[in-house]
Amino acid sequence: MSSNLFKPFLFVVGIILFLTAIPSWAEELKVGVLDLQRCLQQSEAGKKATKSLQEKTDRIKKDLTTRQGDLKKLGEEFTKKSNVLSLEAKREREKELIRKEEDFRELVRQKEEEMRKDEYNSMQPILNDLFEVTSKLAKEEGYTLILEAKSGVVYFNKPIDITDKVIKIFNETKKEKKK
Repeated sequence: MSSNLFKPFLFVVGIILFLTAIPSWAEELKVGVLDLQRCLQQSEAGKKATKSLQEKTDRIKKDLTTRQGDLKKLGEEFTKKSNVLSLEAKREREKELIRKEEDFRELVRQKEEEMRKDEYNSMQPILNDLFEVTSKLAKEEGYTLILEAKSGVVYFNKPIDITDKVIKIFNETKKEKKK
């Protein structure tokens, strides 16, 4: 019974010790916040990758819309002709229509998966390069910690946002690599 009362006491003592230690290391603490989504949207490499992905998405959507329209026409034809078809022919056409609808759904699933993979393959190298630039900046400017703005950070003061700085360095680095 006494050990149950002792645990909260130890917890409180631990918190007090932690809080009293903060001033000694807080003076040296330099924190930055980086918005990776904004880096991807505003960097030249991110814009280029996004444009390429959007063009591919548009082509796929156009193709799928055309195929969906063809499938709809087949369904309408079947409905119109079903009264004059024999029972056996009607079943065969119905099976064929169902198979084509299933094939279309599978094609849509495959295209969605393909687009997810393309997005990953396009963005991952950019993210890796952004992490590299951020690490270099952190070392050069003495940051202790850099947080991603959208990953659980509820509030941060604008002066610790290093996103614009990272985008600028990242774009310059990419231009230098092209030369």
